[in-house]
This record gives sequence, structure tokens and C-alpha cells, in this order.
Amino acid sequence: MAMTEWQIRRTNIGQNSIRVVLCDDDADFLNIFRAEIIEAFEKLNLKSELFTFNSAEYIPESIFASCDMAFLDIDFEGEDYNGIDIARRLRGVNKKAMLFFVTNFIDYAPAGYEVQAFRYILKRNRNNVLERYILQAVEQMAEDREFFSMSDGDSVIEFPLDDVSYMEVYDHEVLVHRKEGTHSLNASLSSLADQLEKCGFLRIHNSYLVNMRYIGKYRSRECILLDGTVLPASERSYSAQKQKYMLWKGFR
Repeated sequence: MAMTEWQIRRTNIGQNSIRVVLCDDDADFLNIFRAEIIEAFEKLNLKSELFTFNSAEYIPESIFASCDMAFLDIDFEGEDYNGIDIARRLRGVNKKAMLFFVTNFIDYAPAGYEVQAFRYILKRNRNNVLERYILQAVEQMAEDREFFSMSDGDSVIEFPLDDVSYMEVYDHEVLVHRKEGTHSLNASLSSLADQLEKCGFLRIHNSYLVNMRYIGKYRSRECILLDGTVLPASERSYSAQKQKYMLWKGFR
């Protein structure tokens, strides 16, 4: 049965799992740091979902797009990239994630402005600041993050708006697509677009509204999402919508 009412609102972020990416080429440190982050979240009474990588090459774009926090090492020995390069990839698909650089030496502070680093953490000093920095990040996320709420009078479904990859018209209803599943909503896509375009959604077609953070490629006749989903795009509105997408991608 389709939900009949919807709204965008802010709520307590602690009710939802916070998706965290960790990337460090030192496997031993990565395991220790992962345990420390889990402990910090538990002390703060916050839910977390962690994704750990010791090479940036194995991080899917979809993980970057959907994460809430990222803890990145800066120096990757023997690689032709560093943490700043990884952060650029992250920012290419995710403008909101709280970004931490975890390093032995703070030599990259100026470059951190480019990728909007939230905090630098010295590895030797991490236990003194980790819990406090996570709390500060969560507080800022709560100020900035919108949640999508759907109800039918008796039940309510609520989830972070950033979890929605796209919406489509289907059989006189709107299907709301998330990684966790699909929800039916009795509403018009136009009414949703009026509210959601300011939240980073793009009307690529009369029947499709896409969260721009999940777009991999946008062409005149199709839009390919980071997970490989291919959606039709309107040629007629392509030029104007492509400009909106490029502005969001480059300057938001």
C-alpha cells in the first residue's frame, strides 16, 4: 500500500546509522583504529556502519556517495596517490560527508581547504580527540541533514534524504528508490521536484527525479547512476538540467 503523505524535516541523527569510511595502507593500524572508532560511537550512544579499505582503488563510488564520515590517511607508501587525491574523489560525488585526515605529520593543511576537511587527527594523539571530534561532526551533520518522512496515517517511514538515489513515476504512484528497498508514495513527481531540487535532486525526465550525488554519467538521452542503473533522460530539457548538474558538481 502506498504512503499518502510526505515531508522533509530534520530529526535526531542518532536514530540512524552513520556510515563511516576508513582508508589507511597500514593494515595493523586500520584494524586498531576501526575498533577505536566503534568504541567512540558506542560511548556517544550512536549507531555506526563502518567500511574499511587499505587501498583507495577498492573503494566503490557508491560507498563514497553514501558515506557520512570519512577518515583518510594522507601518505600511501608506494602508491601514486595520497589522501588528498582520495578526498577529491569523495568530493566529486559527496559534498556533505565530514572529512577527517588521520596522519603522522600535518603537512597538507592548505590542501585540506580545497576538499573541505573537517579536522586533522595526529595518529599519536587520536585517543585524546577522537570522541570529541566525532561528536562535533555529528552535531554539524544534524544541522545540515534533511530526512524524508512518509506516512499513511497509521505508520511512518523515515530515512535520510541522502539515502534516496532516485524517484520514478510508476502506475500513478511515485516509487522512492533506496539501497535498503523501494517505497510507494501517492504523490506527483512535480510536487516532489519543487521541494527536492533545492536539496540536490535533478528532474532528468518527466518520470524521473535523481539525487545528483548518485549520478555517474549524465547524457542527453540517459543518466547512469553509480551503481550502474540506467535511467532515460529528456533531450528537450538536457541542456538546462546539465547546467544545473555541473553547477552542483563544481561549486556546491
